[in-house]
This record gives sequence, C-alpha cells and structure tokens, in this order.
Amino acid sequence: MIIELRLIRHALALGKHGNFARAAEALHLTQPSLSRSIAALEQALDVPLFDRAPRSVTPTPFGRVLLERGENLLSSEAELRREIRLLAGLEAGSLAIGAGPYASEISVATAIARVLKAHPRLKIRCATADPAEVVHDVLAERIDVGIAEISGADDDKRLIVETLPSHRIVLACRPGHPLATEIQPSLARVNAFPLVTTLLRGAAAATASERGSGVANGGDSEDFVPPISVNSLALARRIARDSDALFPSTVGMIADDLAAGFLAVVDFAAPVMRTNYGVIYLAGRTLAPSARVFIKALHAVEAEARQADSQPPSQPPSVTRSAPQGALRSC
Repeated sequence: MIIELRLIRHALALGKHGNFARAAEALHLTQPSLSRSIAALEQALDVPLFDRAPRSVTPTPFGRVLLERGENLLSSEAELRREIRLLAGLEAGSLAIGAGPYASEISVATAIARVLKAHPRLKIRCATADPAEVVHDVLAERIDVGIAEISGADDDKRLIVETLPSHRIVLACRPGHPLATEIQPSLARVNAFPLVTTLLRGAAAATASERGSGVANGGDSEDFVPPISVNSLALARRIARDSDALFPSTVGMIADDLAAGFLAVVDFAAPVMRTNYGVIYLAGRTLAPSARVFIKALHAVEAEARQADSQPPSQPPSVTRSAPQGALRSC
C-alpha cells in the first residue's frame, strides 16, 4: 500500500483547522477536492480518520495516530529534499578519492585544493595507495573516484577509465652525485645506482625490470619492487637528496628542489618512459556532483602540469651540465 504524502499533508491541515472549509482555504484547494483527498486516504488505510459534524471534524483514534506520525513523515521528507538540494548544489556532501603516488603529487592535491576553495563545505577523504589497491577500492565501492596506473583497468567492463595526460619522467639525484655532472652516462653506468620510489606497475614495471634492478612483486609480472621501496614520494625525494639513490620524478615534482640546488637531473638518454594513469570509476553509476567537479578540476591541473613538464629543468648556475635528453616511465 502506497500512501501519498500529499494526502497526509491534507489530513494534517484538516486536523489543524478542524473544519473542511478553513483547511481547504489554507491549502488553496476547493472544499470538494479536500473531501475527496480525505476519503481517498481513509479508503487506502481502510479506517475512518475523522468524525464529521455539520461544522467541524474530530480525529478518530486512527486519525490521531496519523496526525502524530504524519508530522514526522513530512519533516523527514522536507529534510531529504533539503539534503538532495545541498548535494546537487555542492553545499554539502562528501567525496572519497584514491590515488597512486605519482598522481597524488602531480595533480590530485592541487585539484582537491581548487574544489575546496570553490566549495568549502564539502567533506573530502583522499588516500594514497598502490595502483592495484586503488582499482580494487573503486570496484568495492570504498572510494568514488580513483586516479592510478590504468594497465588492465582500461579493459575491465565494470569500470570507466578517462586517460589523463602523459608526463615524462627524469632521474633526479643529489648535486654531488657521481652522475650529476656526467654527460650522457651509459645504461650500465646508471644501473650502478639504485632506484628509490614506490612500487611500480604496468609498463613502468616492465621498463624498470629491463633496467636490471629490483624484483618482481610476489611473482606478479605486472608489479615491480625497486631496490629502495617506499610508500611516499616525499620520502623517496629526501632519500635521493642524501644518498646515491636515483629518484624517478617529473620535472614539476622536483622544481623547487632543482631551483634550490637540493637535486639535479641526470643527463641520461633512456627508452622513453612516461606516466600512464587515468581517472577510474564504476560504470553504470551516476557520479555525484562533487565527483564531477573534482574530475573537471583534475583535467585542468593535469594539462597545466604537462605544460610545465615540457619546459627544461631549472637548475642553479653552479650546476654545469647538459639538459636531459631522455626520460623514464613511472606510474
């Protein structure tokens, strides 16, 4: 049995005014229309709701229960409508994001900041995780949107994948590193020093494996654990600054360190490696307005980051070496 909220609203007005004429006037209805509404509600419930007198009505025991509960029903409906309006207008609501380490640093943090600046009441939760975990979290509906390496995910019919711009990766090292001033060191020379980064996946893992260091992750050929494995690129950057480890990075990610002289770029011409990540979310589901706004901001930030990465690395005058001629690929 479905009871229309409209009929309950009419019954509440009749109970409040105690008279069909006054209730109909308050509802901007004709008296016959109100009478039909009350009769339809009584028929739906199969009980009398009001005892009629020539000039007044009195709620029956059934009517008193309806009037008591009806107020709560209409209040709940009004609150539901309010929450929907707030969510649609991005004045409320929440957004859960999962992102791979490189995507987090390159664009996700900046995109979140822009969304919050425009919509400060949004509640946003963002976690950095390995690419495979991000995909699993999207499928398990633990997050609304994932940004990670898309190898394999783009073939999954359960997912929508929006490819993001590809960014070139360079090898960063400390300014006093043996490779810092060498011109076009050989692959064998570069391989003498360990990589420090997060777990790599997909094409990034394949290329890193060809480099000759690191190990497969539990026999999974799609994953690659570098010799110095961390779960934070900020940590990897700091390790590279204070050791002989090489840090795969975009130029934009290390721009401040390059300008300050904390890092340098190895002049290494390698088989081109680039990022290969995208936006991932469930197919067949309507995205919340907050997710759509975030994805739009993310695309804008990604375009800006790609343009910045196309510029030559800016290094302090004391570092005299040629510009990098190659790039590496990471997730």
